[in-house]
Amino acid sequence: MARRPPGGARARAGGGRAVAILGGSFNPPHVAHLMAAYWALATQDVSEVWLLPAFRHPFGKALAPFEDRVRMCELAARAIRGVGVCTAEAELAKDPLVGKTARTLEHLQAKHPEHRFTLVVGADILPDTDKWYRWDRVQELARIVVVGREGYPPVAGAPTLPAISSTLVRERIARGEDVSGLVARSVREYVEEKGLYR
Repeated sequence: MARRPPGGARARAGGGRAVAILGGSFNPPHVAHLMAAYWALATQDVSEVWLLPAFRHPFGKALAPFEDRVRMCELAARAIRGVGVCTAEAELAKDPLVGKTARTLEHLQAKHPEHRFTLVVGADILPDTDKWYRWDRVQELARIVVVGREGYPPVAGAPTLPAISSTLVRERIARGEDVSGLVARSVREYVEEKGLYR
């Protein structure tokens, strides 16, 4: 399922893997995303982290083309061994429930019944889980791991990630400001080459 299978990740008995899913619009991916991925690899019982770009925004907001966001995730993932990119939502493009985490996890479980999935989420989503489609089903399909977000109550045993957002990155790019400390160098170069977010 990972577009770029992470190198060096060890398969578990029976060929299965313990995989953490880190989903988002990744419009564009930034260093806080990479911090979350590295933290999950370093501290959780997982052998891989899959960045999962949303095929379309769940609330209908405009996004850079899916393939551009996938490519930026692939470029960003190169910085951390064990991180890959999963394009499952593109496979569900015609499904009426595309973009619903429960449906994506069902799809992944069907394709990889031998895998064990963990879902990494930010503390900012916790107040809104009652608005998610089948949050109860999400919890059945994956172990939930929460990372802290600046501006939200701290999460016991987890770091608080800096207040970096894709919105902030896009706004700075649109104003012609420097974002070199906010995104991977390869992502910044891709954005410049493609003229994204101008």
